Amino acid sequence: MSDTEKTEQPTGKRLGEARQKGNVAKSPDLSSAITILVGFLLLYAMGRILYNSLKEVTAFTLANLSQKDFTSDIIVETIINYVYLSAKILLPILGGLLVVGLIVSYIQIGFLFTTQTIKPDLTKLNIVSGVKKLFNVKSFVKLLFSVAKLLIIGGIGILYIKKELAKLDNLIDIGIAQFFILTTKLTFGLVMRVSIALVILAIVDYIYQKWQYKRGMKMSKKEVKDERKQADGDPLIKSKIKSAQIQMALKRMASAIPKADVVVTNPTHYAIALKYDRKTMLAPKVVAKGADYLALKIREIAKKHKIPMVEDRSLARTLYKTVDVGKEIPQKLYYAVAKVLSYVYGLKKK
Repeated sequence: MSDTEKTEQPTGKRLGEARQKGNVAKSPDLSSAITILVGFLLLYAMGRILYNSLKEVTAFTLANLSQKDFTSDIIVETIINYVYLSAKILLPILGGLLVVGLIVSYIQIGFLFTTQTIKPDLTKLNIVSGVKKLFNVKSFVKLLFSVAKLLIIGGIGILYIKKELAKLDNLIDIGIAQFFILTTKLTFGLVMRVSIALVILAIVDYIYQKWQYKRGMKMSKKEVKDERKQADGDPLIKSKIKSAQIQMALKRMASAIPKADVVVTNPTHYAIALKYDRKTMLAPKVVAKGADYLALKIREIAKKHKIPMVEDRSLARTLYKTVDVGKEIPQKLYYAVAKVLSYVYGLKKK
């Protein structure tokens, strides 16, 4: 198997970069299908309110037909009333559809704000690549899905209408009001069945889009290695940075260790230089510390300047891990450090 074959799952970095560009798994059909379904449910639920609102608009219009003198106040009042009645009819439905659209979009892709999708892309004007997109597997599957959707919805509509029309044998004998009620029920029943079918097909499309998206985002082993190397950094650059950091640390230690009172060791892994001045310090301070190679250099500098070295494995390990250079030791270490300093001061007196 070649390293260039896309067999690996996409990394978080790859998915994050694609998301920032607006490349996410989503189905536009799902939002439109659920919006249509919810829209007709709102119309059905608010039928009485809509009827009363339309009745008010009609009554208001007819009442103003007899108005002979139109002043500016009457015109403004009329416009305000029309706006109010129109808002009363449309706002609940439009507001509900807006909320549903936002919820469905959030469920599909979460919160995403990016300007990448609106940036001009001249590659989209390439006729050759555009023609290739028309004749690929993705376009063919989309065409098949559209044809299947058309056949399923058309079949549902024909079967429902055929079934309902068989019940309406005596349409001539019914009144206008009953005819209106029957046609309304027929229309609502048809729309609801078609909407539910659209939602089911859209869910199937969304599942397919997610599968297709993950498949398209797969990476080759080489791409995974290159990304990991990029994230970790170039080993050569990291080595140079580490070497520079060690040199800087050695320069600081060369000037700080000769002034230290004692160096606590572990005995070879850690070395911590401590200094205590009663006049200027509240507690002993770590003036230098290091592990392995730096610990060796600390011991060499301490030996050169005849700084006492005390082996205390536990204290050295604790000081190295908990106290930064230039900081005073914490209160919990006072006793242990005091014992070391007492020993060192005793050696100096001798």
